[in-house]
Amino acid sequence: MPLAAYSETVARVFDAVLDDRQVPNALKAIADYAGATGAAYLLVNKLSGQVSAVGRWGSFAGSQAEYLAHYSKIDPFRVIQDRAACGALSWLSESLPASILRRDEWYNDFVLRGGVSDILSTKLYEGASHMVIVGLHRATDDTHSVPIDAAAFRALMGPMRSAASLQVGLINSGLRSTITRGRFNHRQMGVVFTDGSRRIVETNQAGEAILRVGDGLTMRNGEICARRNFETAKLAHLIAKAAPASGRNLSAGCMLIARDEGRTPYVVRVAPVSTRSADYNIPAAMILISNPDENLISQRELADLYGLSPAESRLALAVARGKRLTSLVVEFGVQVTTLRTQLSSILKKCEVERQSDLVRLIGSIPVVQLVPPETDHMQRAEPAPAAS
Repeated sequence: MPLAAYSETVARVFDAVLDDRQVPNALKAIADYAGATGAAYLLVNKLSGQVSAVGRWGSFAGSQAEYLAHYSKIDPFRVIQDRAACGALSWLSESLPASILRRDEWYNDFVLRGGVSDILSTKLYEGASHMVIVGLHRATDDTHSVPIDAAAFRALMGPMRSAASLQVGLINSGLRSTITRGRFNHRQMGVVFTDGSRRIVETNQAGEAILRVGDGLTMRNGEICARRNFETAKLAHLIAKAAPASGRNLSAGCMLIARDEGRTPYVVRVAPVSTRSADYNIPAAMILISNPDENLISQRELADLYGLSPAESRLALAVARGKRLTSLVVEFGVQVTTLRTQLSSILKKCEVERQSDLVRLIGSIPVVQLVPPETDHMQRAEPAPAAS
C-alpha cells in the first residue's frame, strides 16, 4: 500500500478525533484503504451498555438515528465485539451461524437492506468507561477480499487504536466537547500547536497564558519545554511520534507536567493534526493542557453544599489541591492548630473520615464552566515569549 495512502488515512482518523464533522471522511478513508464498500464506527458506553455515538460511510440504507433508537439494542454482532479482545478481527459470517442470521431482524432489516452481506469488525479500544468499535462492510456483489492487503490494514490498526484511546481520554477528562467543531479557545484548556521538533506554531489564549507564567511549561528559543529536563524529553518524544517527518506511525499520548508549590500537575495530551486541518505545510502536533485545579468547585458552592464557613471552604480546597497544613500557616496567617481544628470540622460536615476521602469527594463534584460564545474560535497568535 502506498505511503501517501497510509499517511492520508491516518491523518483523517486523527482529524475525526478532534472534529466530529470529519468522522465520515475518516471512515471513507479507512474503507478505501481496505477496499471495503463502507465502514462504521461505534462508541459504546459501558455504564449503560448502550451505543452512545455512531458514524457511518458508504453502504447501509438505514439512518444513524434508526440504529441508535432500535437496531443498536438488538445488534448481536456488537455484543460479540463487546466481549472480544482489543485488536482481534472477526467476521460476522464466522461469528454467528447462518441459521441465526436468517431469522435475525438486525441482519435482515438493517444489514442486508443496505446492500451489505458481511462485516469485518474489531474493538479498537476499551477503557473503564467506553469501548470503540469499527467495522468494514462487504457488499453483496463484492468478489475481492476485504481488506485487500491484510498486512497493510493491520499496520493501520496501530494508529487507529491510538486515536480511539485519545478520544476516550478526552471524553473522560471533559475536554471532548470543547475541542470538537473547532472550539479551541476554551478558557480552561491550553492548546498549543508545534512542529515535530517542538517549535511553537500557534496557541490559544489559555495556552499562551500558561507559557507566559512558566509554571511547569514554558518556551525557550521558540520551543515548548517543561521545567524539568526528563519531562521535556518525554514531551519531545510524544511530539515526535505525533508529527514525524516521515508521516508514518502517527500516535497520540499523554503525560503529567509537575508545577511549583505543590500545585496539581498539568494533564498534557499530544495528538497528531493534519496539515489540512491547521493550514500548515508541515506535520504538526496539537498539545492540549488541562489544569485540574481549575475544575474544582468554587469556595462559595462548596460552602453552600456542606455548610462550611468561608475559612473552612478555603482550607478544604487548598487541601484538595495537594497543599499541606504546614505550608498554609504563612499563606493563611493562622496557627497550625487552628487549621487542624478547621480540618476536623470539615471532615465531620462532609461526612468523611480521612483527608484523602475529602480530596476524592471534592474532586468528584461536577463543575460546569460557561464559555462566552464570542470566544468560541481558534485564535492565531504570535508565539508567547519565554517566561523570565
